[in-house]
Amino acid sequence: MATGQVLFQRFYYSKSFVKHNVEVSGSDQTDDDDAFDYKVLAMACVNLASKIEEAPRRIRDVINVFHHVKQVKCGKTIKPLILDQDYTNLKNQVIKAERRVLKELGFCVHVQHPHKIIVMYLQVLESHHNRSLVQAACLGG
Repeated sequence: MATGQVLFQRFYYSKSFVKHNVEVSGSDQTDDDDAFDYKVLAMACVNLASKIEEAPRRIRDVINVFHHVKQVKCGKTIKPLILDQDYTNLKNQVIKAERRVLKELGFCVHVQHPHKIIVMYLQVLESHHNRSLVQAACLGG
């Protein structure tokens, strides 16, 4: 998840939210390469991150999780995603967005998180058994 967040931030570091139409709905999608719904782009970044971290997930799984989170956030009854033409279009948009992220980042997708270094320091300080300290250090809180 953290890798997906880093990829999303790197993408929008070079592509401004203001300059690029990021709230295009699926049905109003244009052929413009810069017009990606930020939710589709987030799905693409999470899917790409799963591949980078060598824990690949199917695009269907990623879409299902985003769909579930959206339903919970909106307080709706949880219903499974219907595999219809809208789903197929969304899946194709995610694939296209993933390619766009790779292109924009120049295929430089290596992400090094500080978590391993933090845990190593906690081991040196013999504090790695303190669960709350480890969680605070790794989550930045």
